[in-house]
Amino acid sequence: MKRLLPALAVIVVLATGVSFVLMRWTMSRQPTAVNPHDTGWLKHELKLADTQAAEIEKLEVAFRKQLDAACAEHCAARMALGDEITKSDAAKCRAAVEKMNAVQADSERATLEHILKVRSLLNDQQAQRYSALIRDQVCNMPMGAP
Repeated sequence: MKRLLPALAVIVVLATGVSFVLMRWTMSRQPTAVNPHDTGWLKHELKLADTQAAEIEKLEVAFRKQLDAACAEHCAARMALGDEITKSDAAKCRAAVEKMNAVQADSERATLEHILKVRSLLNDQQAQRYSALIRDQVCNMPMGAP
């Protein structure tokens, strides 16, 4: 009995250490996060020329302003919805939801236009890689993700 307790402690410590090492190794092998709106990341990933990167950066700045404005508009419609829910005015609630839907649809169209503009600045090989990255991001994004 005197040897059983220390042996059990050694086994627990070894098992913990092995599981920690395996977890760290597994996590280090995860692919890097895709960030198609980070021009520096795109420059590295697509091997962009400096001129391409500068043009894409200009597009990103304009796109970000457009999305920020849409976000503010969407939030205002959401706040209006919240106010109308407390008043139980179904017609105004529906109007607020329709406004939110319209802003979201406009944002999706703006995103597509942005993707097409960026892709037009790329050579064939870069465009194929960019399209694959965008496809993977669109197809693997869970509902409600930012």
